[in-house]
Amino acid sequence: MAGFVDLLRGGRGPVTVTLSLGIALHAMDVFLVASVMPTVVADIGGLRFYAWVSMLYMVGSIVGAASSGPLRAAHGPRRAYVIAGGLFLLGSLGCALTPGMGWLLVTRGVQGLGGGLIVAQSMALVSELYTAQLRKLMLASISSMWAAAALLGPALGGMFAEAGWWRGAFGVNVPIIALFTILAARHLPRTLAPRSGQPFPIGRVMLLGGGVLCVAGAGQAAGEALRLAILALALMMVAHAFALDRRSSERLFPRRAASLRSAVGLAYGLFVASSIVHTSITVFVPLLMQQAYDLRPLHAGYFASLLAVGWTTASLTTARWHGAAERRAIVGGPLLMFAMTGVLLAGMGHLPAMAVGVCLTMLGFGVGMLSIHLIAFTMHQASAGEESITAGSIPTVRTLGIAFGSALAGVIANLAGLSAQVDAVVVQRAVSAVYAASLLVAAVQVLLAWRLLRAVPLQHDPAAIPGAPGMSISGRSDV
Repeated sequence: MAGFVDLLRGGRGPVTVTLSLGIALHAMDVFLVASVMPTVVADIGGLRFYAWVSMLYMVGSIVGAASSGPLRAAHGPRRAYVIAGGLFLLGSLGCALTPGMGWLLVTRGVQGLGGGLIVAQSMALVSELYTAQLRKLMLASISSMWAAAALLGPALGGMFAEAGWWRGAFGVNVPIIALFTILAARHLPRTLAPRSGQPFPIGRVMLLGGGVLCVAGAGQAAGEALRLAILALALMMVAHAFALDRRSSERLFPRRAASLRSAVGLAYGLFVASSIVHTSITVFVPLLMQQAYDLRPLHAGYFASLLAVGWTTASLTTARWHGAAERRAIVGGPLLMFAMTGVLLAGMGHLPAMAVGVCLTMLGFGVGMLSIHLIAFTMHQASAGEESITAGSIPTVRTLGIAFGSALAGVIANLAGLSAQVDAVVVQRAVSAVYAASLLVAAVQVLLAWRLLRAVPLQHDPAAIPGAPGMSISGRSDV
């Protein structure tokens, strides 16, 4: 039975460290920036663009993740990863040195582009370089980077904010990014020969980016009817991008990615539903804990981080599940998410703070239990020749779910009266409405999981086969 130490053996150590470090940089940046933004706008102004700092990073991430496959095809994984690191480094330096809000928005978009490229390529390389026996362990290792960032990021960002040096929150990553880029240049493989003559799918990438931009802009629109119209437009743009991709010879997504009649399509539906649920549940947690439980902002922020703790705990404790246990996790995760969402909804205004924390942690456990096994399951179900496309497009699909989940939660909360005033009663009513909608999505998620496992009968566990698919650093099937 393989263990986590095997991720560092057989020449895999430098690659494992490089991939984990790349994810850690992306994750830490998310939590750091959220903590220092009040200090940023107090210094350089631009309060009305407060939310756009995170929104444009998300748009850049979508564009970067969607561009990962074409970039790898044109330059090979090593050079593509170095380009991603360079973009993230350039964006971080630009943010640290920004003279005003306008420049900050531009450089955050560049940062997001690099971050999206890093995450998508990491997933593709996990699929290519690790056997089925080690793949879940590597995914669990990556997941632990998010938990560490969720715990350390707010505290580190708070230190920079209290010191009045918010630029340090962007600059602190610069030497680490430089190290990461050097490691990528030295240790990542050249497993793909560069190919030329293939046009970059700019139309599809722009449709995806434009769709997410519309989702972000919906929160700024005046009136709920206009917001819903913008969200509908965003959905149509994303759907059109998938339709164009299905007819293309050089795809960004695997065949039948949007079909609920295929295993990969059902898995992608699960990724979207899971992202909507955990995003909509956590987006208002800090506000709820401050208004309804009178917690300090720092303590309230850490309640939202409990989901990441549960997520990582599940990844680390269930990483060795295979076969029938893996299938139980794919159904059990959504069931646990559904149950915890129901408890949070039913107990709104009555549950003590500690109980809310336990529910959020268990909800995260359900997300993590589903996520690690669904990713590995989806990689294994990829059609021949589409392994890298399938793995690399998973972050794009999940980010789409996060974007739509955040926007829908905002619209529902505003319809429930949150935009008019902020007090404990209004916040509880608005969050209850969001959680009720989340419960419906969680129910759909359970149905999708059940259909997925019905569509793919239980087979012999590939992780038990010594020569299970997976490519080594040198290109052999012995990782």
